[in-house]
Amino acid sequence: MDRPDNNFSLSLCSGAGGLDIGLEAAGLETIAQIEIDRDCVQTLSEFQHKRSGRCEVIERRLEDVSPALLRRRLGLKRGQLAVLAGGPPCQPFTTHGLRQAMRDGRAAGVFPSYLDFVREFMPHAAVMENVDGLLSAALVHRPLNERGLKPMRMEEMKGSFLRWLVEEFTRLGYAVSWGLVEAADHGVPQYRQRAILIAVRGDEPCYIPAEKPNAERRTLRDALRAIKHPGPIQPLSERKREIYKLIPPGGNWRNLPRELQAATMGAAYLATGGKGGWWRRLAWDEPSPTILGMPDHSSTGLIHPDEIRCLGLYECSAIQTFPKGMSFGGTPRSQYQQVGNAVPPRLAKAIGQHLLRHFSGKKLNRVPAPPEWRQSSANRRIGTHGWAVATTAGMKATLNVKVRDDHIWAVLPDMIRRPNDLFSEVA
Repeated sequence: MDRPDNNFSLSLCSGAGGLDIGLEAAGLETIAQIEIDRDCVQTLSEFQHKRSGRCEVIERRLEDVSPALLRRRLGLKRGQLAVLAGGPPCQPFTTHGLRQAMRDGRAAGVFPSYLDFVREFMPHAAVMENVDGLLSAALVHRPLNERGLKPMRMEEMKGSFLRWLVEEFTRLGYAVSWGLVEAADHGVPQYRQRAILIAVRGDEPCYIPAEKPNAERRTLRDALRAIKHPGPIQPLSERKREIYKLIPPGGNWRNLPRELQAATMGAAYLATGGKGGWWRRLAWDEPSPTILGMPDHSSTGLIHPDEIRCLGLYECSAIQTFPKGMSFGGTPRSQYQQVGNAVPPRLAKAIGQHLLRHFSGKKLNRVPAPPEWRQSSANRRIGTHGWAVATTAGMKATLNVKVRDDHIWAVLPDMIRRPNDLFSEVA
């Protein structure tokens, strides 16, 4: 077992620091954070007084920071850093966007730079968080209007970005695990499914944390019970207020008269799926839906169960499990965005504790079962859970979910194996 002799963590693309706060709660110590967004830098800087140790905040693009110079400035030898952590920009991979992947400048520079930091620091572990779309994204995006005209190249197939990323890690001597994690399974009062990738040095993967068995879900009521003031509130137009008056707690667009549904939803009304967030009001005794950066948008609204208003910034922060009294830099709109983009610290703490158990040599569940929510969700099965190690013949990946024919893993049978027939019943 490759065990670090320190608990240092270096943070890349730190955002508002949610991932770092959680890892610190697990027992790690953040020694530097790299972030280019000025408002996020202000947020990170204002949090410094709550830390016992010194953490350097570097306001620069990741691509403009020399990994070698930073390593020497931090006084670390190659291979000494315990954890390299980061949440690179999600916009290139989200299914709500264009999904340009590596053709998007935000990914084209950051992900190769992230790997440069891995090569220079050779940390004992690397942790990466992103939207679930990262797991099925193509390395090279082919526009929808050009599909079907000629066969897909391998780099245009679903999952080819993940395959590239995993292969880069295994070439460096890391065992890699990836999967979708539901934040609500780890004590976050919010349904939030995110992709997690954990790479550890050696040939023994640190498998994705399994959901806690029989864990009681924390609700919106639990999250907001101690909130005395909602903080800044994104305003609603009078038109939206009149529509939300027709929606009961826990309801959405389906509670509107049919003629109003069509009139207020436009083309989305004719869509076959993905409409649950339209004209939504929250329910007290359920986890919150995913906290996003635009709580006032008709299709992603976060509207209070009892009052005709958006959730306030402090309420969103509490649902994301940021510490009470957390201060965010910038305008209210920027603050909402920072909170919505963050890794929930409570989820990050679970990941940190999982990593530390791995470092200690404690035997982990070798084949964590796909949770029930993923087994029953058809659009989230595509290569969404597995691990890979380097072998003398090249990378060998293990998948415990079925793979569709249009996915990259389906055309690489020599690279793939299944953990016996344990999950053959997963449709």
